[in-house]
Amino acid sequence: MQIIDKNRLAEVIFENINNGIIMLDSHFRILAANTALEKSIDKPVSEIIGKDCREVFHTHCCFCPHCASVSTFATGVPNIATQKLMLNNSQCYAELSVYPITNDQGDVVECVVFIQDITDRMLCHDEILRLYNEVTQTKEYLEGVIENSADAIVMTDLNGTISSWNQGAERIYGFEKGEVLGKFLPFTPDSQTDPEWEQNEKIRNGEVLKRIETVRKRKDGTLITVSLTLSPIKNVAGEVVGISGISRDISEKKDVERELVRRNQELSRLFFISSAMRGTLELDRLLRMVLTAVTMGDGLGFNRAILFLVDEQDNLLRGVMGVGPTNPAEAGEIWSDITAQKKTLSDLMYEIQNGTLQKNTYFDQLCSSIEIPLSQSTALTAAVKEKQSFNVMNIHDEPLADLILVDKLGTQAYAAIPLISRDRVIGVLWVDNNFTRKPILEEDMRFLAAFSNHVSSAIENARLFEKVALAEKELENIFGSISDMVYFVTKDYVIKNVNQAVVKKVGKPAQDIIGKKCYEVFHGTQEPRKECPHQKTIKTRKPYVEEMEDPYLGGTSMVSSSPIFDISGEFIGTVNVVSDITEMKNLRERLIKAERMAALGEVAAKVAHEIRNPLISLGGFARRLEKKLEGNLKDYADIISKEVGRLEGILSEILSFVKETRLKKETVNTGKIIEEVISIMQSEIDEKKIDLERDLGDPDEIFVDKNRLKEALLNVIRNSVQAEHFEGKIIVRTYRQGTYSVFEIKDDGKGIAEEDLSFIFDPFFTTKQEGTGLGLSITHRIVEEHNGHIEVESKKGAGSTFRIFIPLREKSINENVRKEG
Repeated sequence: MQIIDKNRLAEVIFENINNGIIMLDSHFRILAANTALEKSIDKPVSEIIGKDCREVFHTHCCFCPHCASVSTFATGVPNIATQKLMLNNSQCYAELSVYPITNDQGDVVECVVFIQDITDRMLCHDEILRLYNEVTQTKEYLEGVIENSADAIVMTDLNGTISSWNQGAERIYGFEKGEVLGKFLPFTPDSQTDPEWEQNEKIRNGEVLKRIETVRKRKDGTLITVSLTLSPIKNVAGEVVGISGISRDISEKKDVERELVRRNQELSRLFFISSAMRGTLELDRLLRMVLTAVTMGDGLGFNRAILFLVDEQDNLLRGVMGVGPTNPAEAGEIWSDITAQKKTLSDLMYEIQNGTLQKNTYFDQLCSSIEIPLSQSTALTAAVKEKQSFNVMNIHDEPLADLILVDKLGTQAYAAIPLISRDRVIGVLWVDNNFTRKPILEEDMRFLAAFSNHVSSAIENARLFEKVALAEKELENIFGSISDMVYFVTKDYVIKNVNQAVVKKVGKPAQDIIGKKCYEVFHGTQEPRKECPHQKTIKTRKPYVEEMEDPYLGGTSMVSSSPIFDISGEFIGTVNVVSDITEMKNLRERLIKAERMAALGEVAAKVAHEIRNPLISLGGFARRLEKKLEGNLKDYADIISKEVGRLEGILSEILSFVKETRLKKETVNTGKIIEEVISIMQSEIDEKKIDLERDLGDPDEIFVDKNRLKEALLNVIRNSVQAEHFEGKIIVRTYRQGTYSVFEIKDDGKGIAEEDLSFIFDPFFTTKQEGTGLGLSITHRIVEEHNGHIEVESKKGAGSTFRIFIPLREKSINENVRKEG
C-alpha cells in the first residue's frame, strides 16, 4: 500500500482549485496564494508573497482579503463577506470566506481566505428581484388603469357571467358593481344576444375582436353605440378561461361623424357650386347656375327657386330669374327627363357655362314679372330690411307671407334668404318645396345662408365685371376713335398699347408695334431722342408737352407725355398723345406769310401808284425825244425809253402780285393751254436752241381761269428757259394723278441750291441778277387760288422739275374712275 504525502496533496489541491486562495498572518502579510488569483491581480503571485495585503489589493484590485479578515483576526470567528467590484468595465461580485488558524493558546495567528466569483448568481438574484418589483408595479398600474379608465372594462367567464366591473362601466351603463357581479351581461339588448354568443365562440378559439361597433342598453333602457374590443383571458397553461371586454361610448362621436358627413357633403356641394360659378362672369349665366344648383337633386334639392334683386332706384324687389316647374305634371316630366338622361349637377353647370343659355320658360317669365315694393311688410322685404333669413312654414300662420307669391306661384311654404355683399343687401333668394311638400328644416336654412354668401359675392362680382367691361368697351372705343396718336409706354420704353391712329400713321398692325421700343417705332433710332418728352417724364416723373419735328414719320407734332403710377404709387410708364399739327403749322406760317404779304402789297401798291403816273410821262417824253433827236442824244433817249419800259414791267408785276383778282373760270383743255404758253416762249426757246420735248398724253378738261393759269405756267417755263444752258433740254408733260391734272416742266439747267428751295415762292426772293423775284410767288398764288399745289425737285447743277397740280372737274374724275374700272 502506497503512502500518500499529505503535504504534497494539500499543495496540489491548493494550486489547482479554481477559486482564489490567500493566506495572511496577523499583520496582514501575504504568506501564500494560489495561481487562480493571478487573473484578478494581473501579475504572478510570486511578486505579492511577503507583501502587505493592503498595498496589493487596495491599490490594484476591487475586492480586499484584508477587509474580510479583520473581524476574524479579532474574534476568531469565520466570516463570509460579499464584495462588488468592477472588472474590465463590467460589474462583478465576489464572495470572500475567511477561516482562522489558531496556535496552541487559541490565538488566531493566520487566516485562510477563499475568494469565489458569484457574479452569475448575484445577477440572477437581482434580475428576479427586479422582475418581481416590475410585476407588482404593473399589477398595481393595470388595476388603477382598469378602475379609473373612462372606458367600460368588463371581465366575464366563458358563459358571460361578470367577474369584474370598473367605474367606467358604471358611468357608461349606469349599473353599480354590486348589481352586475355574478350575472349575465345586463347591458346586452335582446337583438344582440345571438351576435354576442357568436363573438363568445370566436374568443374561446383565441381570437381578438377589435373595435366592433355595436349597440348596448343602459340601465335606464336607452340605447347607445359603443366601440367594443374583446380579448381572451388565459391561464398559465395558455387555456382561455375568460373574456375581457373594453367598450367605449361613441354615441356622441357617431352623431358628430354623421353631422360631419352631412356638413362635408354640404361643403363639397358648396365648393363645387362656387367653383362652377367662378367659371363665368356673365350675369345671366351666373344666375342660371345659382338657381340650377338650388333646385338640382345633387345640389340643394329644392323644388323651385327665384332670384330677386334690389332695385334701389325704384325701391323694390324685382324678380330677375326663376327655375323650376309650374305645376306637378311639369315637375314630374322635368325630373323624369333628368333621371332618364342621367344628368348630374356638373353636367348642367357645364351646359349653362358653355352652351346656349336657355331662357324665357313660363316659370322664368312669371318670376320676371314679379315686383315687390320695399315699402310693403312681407317676408321678402323684411329679409332685405333686417338682413335675416325667414322660413315661412305655413302661409296661413305667417302674417308676413307674400301674398303675391301665393297668388302667382301657389306656394304654401317657402324660405327667403338675403343676399348680402359688403354689408348691403343686393337681393333675396327664394325657395320652396311646393310639389314634394318636404319641410324646410333649420339645417336647410343654415346651408342656404352659407350658400347665399357665395351667391352674393358672385353676383356682385358679375355686376362689377359688367360695369368694368362696359367702361372698358367705352374707353376702348374712345381710345380707338381718337384722331390723335395715343400710346402707352413702360419706363423701359416698351410700347404696351396703341390706338388706331398710331396703326394708321406707322403703317403696321398693332401686334407688330406693341412690345417694340418706342424710339425704334416712332423715330427709327436705336436710342431715345434727347428732346423726347417721354424720356424727360421718365427722368423727372412729371408731364411734358413739346412741339417736335418728325423726320422719320414726317410732319410736325405736338407730343404730350404724362406719367402713370400703379396703386402703390410706383412709376410704371407714360401715356403719350401725339397731335399732328403739320397743317396747323402750315396754316400758321401761311397766315404770317399772308399778313406779311398783305403789308408788303399795301406798301407796293402805294409805291406803284405814286410812281406810275410820273413813269408814264417819262416813257412818253423819252419816246418823243427818240424820234426827234440824232446821234448820241438819240441813243440816250433810247436807253431812257428802254429802262422806263423795264420799270413799267416791274411795276406791272408788282401790281399783278398785290391786286385782288376775281377768277373767271371756264373749261379748258390742258393740251391747248400748254401749247399756247409754249408758243409765247417759242422765240426765246429758239434763240437758245433749246430742245423742247412734249409728252402731253390724253388731254384733261379742267375748270380754271385760263389767263391766270397761263400766267402761272408762263412764269415756270420762262424760269426753266432762263436757267437752261445753250442747246439744253426741257421736257413738258401733262398727265393725270388721282383727282388732279398735272403740268410737269423739267429742265437740266443750273438747278436750285438746297438751302434756297424753301424760299423760292417768297416774294422778291431771286438768285438772278435781273428780275423782281415775284414770278414764282405769283405762280404759287394762282395755283392756290385754284385749290391746287406745287411740288419742286431740284439739285444744284442738275436741273429742276416743277409739278403743278390742278383739280380735275367732277366729270373728268368720273370718266377716270370708269376707265380704271
